[in-house]
Amino acid sequence: MTHHFHWRLKIAEISQHQLLESAKDFDSGVKDIQPLKIEASGRRYYRALAATNSYVMCHDDSPINGQSVFVDRANKLAHSNVRVPQILSYEPEHFLTIQEDVGDNSLILKENFYQDSSLVFKALSLLNDMHKAELNGIDSTFSIGLESHTKKFSKILCKEFLKIEIFDEFTDFLEEMRPELLNQQWGNCHFDFERRNIHEMTNGELVLLDFQDLCFGPIGIDLAGILLDHYIDCDLEILRSHCSTFAEISCYDISADDVYHATCWGGLQRNLRIMGTLTNLYLRFNRPFRLKDLPQILANTITLSLALNQKPLAVFLQDKVAPELHKKLESL
Repeated sequence: MTHHFHWRLKIAEISQHQLLESAKDFDSGVKDIQPLKIEASGRRYYRALAATNSYVMCHDDSPINGQSVFVDRANKLAHSNVRVPQILSYEPEHFLTIQEDVGDNSLILKENFYQDSSLVFKALSLLNDMHKAELNGIDSTFSIGLESHTKKFSKILCKEFLKIEIFDEFTDFLEEMRPELLNQQWGNCHFDFERRNIHEMTNGELVLLDFQDLCFGPIGIDLAGILLDHYIDCDLEILRSHCSTFAEISCYDISADDVYHATCWGGLQRNLRIMGTLTNLYLRFNRPFRLKDLPQILANTITLSLALNQKPLAVFLQDKVAPELHKKLESL
């Protein structure tokens, strides 16, 4: 049942006190709310605490893929047996949801995640469940934004942040990358299917979070999200092993080699985009903590470039970007 909040305020006027009052409207036993996190998109999360229960509140007034989209996709995913947080209350006028609290045990906390084959299998099974979900009406604009997403790397990280010009063969690289992504298997694409967005419940069940940006896209993007980490070195042998596992369970008729190839290309495009995005968050919103992951992402991008025989890109990353990034980060 959906509960409606009694107060009527403009979005700009919502305060933590008012959020507490709305939580009490939902459950009179709520005594306190605690901020959890602010996403890059501006979504704000809070935990509402009662004596025996807790809930997660989310405020998101984004005009694109905001709360209405999140609620709609949560319901459709749940209907397709994809484990997501239950939506307990939704107030569209104030862009607020109260959701099931799935805890703080995200897979990012699992230090030996990639050595735990059973846990990786569960994460890949969750991805396969999402691929099988019936989600009518999701957009397929990935191909439209493909080049602009990748150019965030050349325009924002290289030119604006590091003050270096992109290598001459970058256009050739983009022309080669495009069909490698467009011609692989496509399906439901979370767009950020990484360990931080998957939580493990006390019963071992995995729960998928932050799926409001879900679109129709190449499967290599989400495979890269879960199998190519931004926080540890990329191990291509381990990657191949997990790609073989996914090929065995996938709802698509796809070989292990094709899964590996799709994941590497998806990872290369994703890493270039994210390096530009993280730099943009620093330049536009003064979030220096977003820069700390750049060296590891860069190192993994070099590994992927070499694995895909993209030598000009690998040389540029090694000889130009890496030393300039090191100097820049040292100076901040």
